[in-house]
Amino acid sequence: MLLQSIEPIVPIVVVFGDAGFVLPASVGLAAALWAAGDRRAAVAFLAAIMVCGVMATFAKILSMAFGPPALHSPSGHAALAAAFFLPLSAIFMRVREKWAGIFAALLCLALAALVAIGRVAQGVHTEPEAFAGFFIGLASFGLFLSLAPARISIGAPALIVFFAATVAIHAHMGLTIEVEGPLERIATRLAHMLAL
Repeated sequence: MLLQSIEPIVPIVVVFGDAGFVLPASVGLAAALWAAGDRRAAVAFLAAIMVCGVMATFAKILSMAFGPPALHSPSGHAALAAAFFLPLSAIFMRVREKWAGIFAALLCLALAALVAIGRVAQGVHTEPEAFAGFFIGLASFGLFLSLAPARISIGAPALIVFFAATVAIHAHMGLTIEVEGPLERIATRLAHMLAL
């Protein structure tokens, strides 16, 4: 029922988990944090994204090579969306403008969850794959929380303008990064090598 109710917005929402959106947006957000004097937050954010990318890549290769059919490929979209939007929600919760921060943080949490649900709705991933991907992003969020400072200097208006500009630029460029095919080939070679 839930999957059918969100079906019209799925193609729009899942873009927010694509590496073509998350990676440039992460660099842009880290630069904005750095420029605002929030250098520790910028480093924590980039560390979370990088760790998520590495964990998701290894999880995909191992699952493709040796995993059960229901967990053939953990969702990279769900992982990256969680690794991007959960730290962004924490950043919004630490800005001076509390009500704007709370609203934006809730929106970030909803987007992270909707990307995972959307990948299942599209039939691209199974529910266990979407959950596994989201869990990888959640672990990366834990890393961000352990590294990030308790206070953030950047304000909610600057973050909102940054995010709106990022969405507009991505909508114009439409950058997507395809990783599934190359990782499938690596996993196939790995499975053949270890079967010998």
